[in-house]
Amino acid sequence: MWNLLKILLLLIGCIWVCGQSKLDTLPVWKANFTKFGGTPILSPKGKWIAVNKFSTNGADTTFIAETADGKKINKISGTANFINDHLVIGKSRDKVEVYNLDNGDKIQHANISNIYIIAESNRYALLTNNKILTIYEDRAQIGQLNNVQGFGINKQDKLFIVRKNENSYEIWDLAAKNIHCVYRTGNPIRKIETSISGDKLFITELLKDQDSDQLTIVDNAKNNLKVEIPKLAEISFTEIQKGKAFLINASVRSSETPLKVVDIWYGNDTFLGLDKRYFKPALRKFWLYDPAEISVKELKLPNYLEVKSLNSKRYFLSYIPRKDFNYLTSNLSPEDLNDATIYDRTTDSLIPIGSFKAMSRLNRRKVYKTMYEQIVSSPDGKKFLASTDGLKWTLFDVPGKLESVIDKVGLELPVFSGKGDKIYFESSDGLWIYNLKTKQLMQTEITQGQITRIKSNIYKNDNRILSTSVDEPFLIEGYNLQGNTTSYFLSKNGKLQVVVPPTGNRIDHIIFDQKFKDLYTLEENFNLPPLLQHYTMEKKAKTFFENNADKNAAKIKQEIITFDAVGQKLNGILYYPIDFNPKQKYPMVVHIYQRQRQESNEYLSPNNDFPVGFQIRTLIERGYFVFLPDILYNDSGTGLSALECVNRGLDRVLLNPNINSEKIGLGGHSHGGYETNFIATHSHRFTAYVSGAGNSDIIRSYYSYNNNFISPFYWQFESEQYALGKSVAEDKSLYLKNSPILNVENVSAPILLWAGKKDENIQWDQVMEFFIGLKRYKKDVIALFYPDQSHAFFNGTPAEKDLTERIIQWWDYHLKDRRDVDWINQMKKDAF
Repeated sequence: MWNLLKILLLLIGCIWVCGQSKLDTLPVWKANFTKFGGTPILSPKGKWIAVNKFSTNGADTTFIAETADGKKINKISGTANFINDHLVIGKSRDKVEVYNLDNGDKIQHANISNIYIIAESNRYALLTNNKILTIYEDRAQIGQLNNVQGFGINKQDKLFIVRKNENSYEIWDLAAKNIHCVYRTGNPIRKIETSISGDKLFITELLKDQDSDQLTIVDNAKNNLKVEIPKLAEISFTEIQKGKAFLINASVRSSETPLKVVDIWYGNDTFLGLDKRYFKPALRKFWLYDPAEISVKELKLPNYLEVKSLNSKRYFLSYIPRKDFNYLTSNLSPEDLNDATIYDRTTDSLIPIGSFKAMSRLNRRKVYKTMYEQIVSSPDGKKFLASTDGLKWTLFDVPGKLESVIDKVGLELPVFSGKGDKIYFESSDGLWIYNLKTKQLMQTEITQGQITRIKSNIYKNDNRILSTSVDEPFLIEGYNLQGNTTSYFLSKNGKLQVVVPPTGNRIDHIIFDQKFKDLYTLEENFNLPPLLQHYTMEKKAKTFFENNADKNAAKIKQEIITFDAVGQKLNGILYYPIDFNPKQKYPMVVHIYQRQRQESNEYLSPNNDFPVGFQIRTLIERGYFVFLPDILYNDSGTGLSALECVNRGLDRVLLNPNINSEKIGLGGHSHGGYETNFIATHSHRFTAYVSGAGNSDIIRSYYSYNNNFISPFYWQFESEQYALGKSVAEDKSLYLKNSPILNVENVSAPILLWAGKKDENIQWDQVMEFFIGLKRYKKDVIALFYPDQSHAFFNGTPAEKDLTERIIQWWDYHLKDRRDVDWINQMKKDAF
């Protein structure tokens, strides 16, 4: 028996090791990699901490440890959550397990579609696939309801569910001391929502055979207010001053357009293609709900106006949606507010306040800006921040009178202090504090030069036009791009204290107890699988969970190099082959996108989603160097800048004598695919290329309609990712010089192209166009078109497995001279 076991272990080990050279075992080898992920969770009183461990076969597990020392470790199947400090519940598919952490006792349930937890009441509820909901308190059954509908509200230790009882619909409160029905109606319930605090219920009811529907508001005092709303309206609400009032919005989406002979598009239309996603102006209504007065009053405004809260019961922001919108920014970004007004509910008048620009923030790569919040209100509803130029914030009083311009470019999300005496600003150069009394702006010295984000206790009542506030103590993240390090600071009593020292590890998640005494981070690095770290004010970090299954991870070698290009100092990440021998030469594959320095501390699992179609771990296991150079842009244009960055990066990395300069491949996906296409038309330094879902004709793409963003696409070229800064009309030469298709005849090495034919981001026929150009000039090219795939392929799907195998074979064929690949050899033959 022992001999048989040794043989089996030997075979498993062979699969693990040999996976790097045998493609038929590659999926088996990849399946061996697991990782901790998701956000760790603390039990209600902080006695236990749990973290999920994910695997590619779906057999997920939750690991649980005592926070006192991390030694007592428990495991439960599936994704788990705490009921209290001794009970944890886990769900895997339709199986549920309730585990007692004190004595190890387990109770299992089957046929479960959903679980609900009410930690404050020590309760949980299980909904079966046949709509029976059973409620438990400390694992003892205390109630059961049948015919439960497939939706409910479970937040802020509240649980409301909808139940059908013969011809009526009921809403039950399962968190109350005595479980009971809080509302009953003969109308079908379309939706229920609660306020942020959980003390108000907003119920949308469908009225049969009527031209309108009904919104019912139920509060803790059992007051039921009924509001007539447009038929099939979608209800949203914004809390004013943490529940003192509510702005309610009822909007109706455009219905499906019947089949017609012609679809008419107008040049002055600011809603191109958005008719089914936006709302009918004539059917938009707004109300103010005042709980103290137990009243709901309609705001009588022209139906073409949008209304947003300024966190005031009297004053509201109003504007014409997308007025003069010119598609120079993405549809996903907030548009400028042109000719905005403030509606005074008391005088029933509109006060003109001018136009506001959406502010932007640099993304973590510091490559291009993302538009975000437009208006931010104070907690007391007396002030708001907006920008008249898109560069600086301006402080207004709520009636719209300008108070002061905060004279600093680069300030990002503003967050008012809970006391309302200061404003904190996130930025890419530290945390800034504006004193509302003295009108002075100050930078916190300890965070200088870092991308800062406030990570805790931010109250937000809406998106984009919102009220923010934060009470001390609160946590601040500081990220240093150049060193790729992360640290955390605690703001307490007006002072900043380091609570997590700068670390080169990537920290994707951090959690903490209410007093910030204990902090827990999920950290990883290129050669370190994710692990759970525990930080305290007094002690160094202590590891709770670590994954030791990846024995090769510690052997991964990385080098960060620097080079100069496009007038800037850039970085490149060089990964060495596993089992690197300094006496040998190795081929190298180069991956390109934009700035990639921040990816240097991502754990190198072969199951990573990024880079798409480019598996770093698999390549280094198979004996390749892998190089990721930064790419930024200057006035020469996107393609020419990419060419310069790659050339300068190659010059620097080829100082390494172990890289075979005659066997170098270049590849990228999406924007990296475009850059690969361009470089392929201008370079003779590469032996082979792989380009996925990349543009080839940027003028055609500029003048196209993008179904992914539901928008004309020229904003992407002028103001965002391509960063060309001009229209085609303003500088045709710039676009022509940076368009790969115009030099397709100059490609001098074999190229593998791939795309999904359902790609709505970069149209797949951009790849076909490049293929046709290469074919016309008799270049060595193969194109892979996947009929049912879109822009990127999900890990583990047949298409992703096929693409991965073919890309590996392509590199092996051209960079390692492994020529026994029929589908590639066909490129050299007469296809007929």
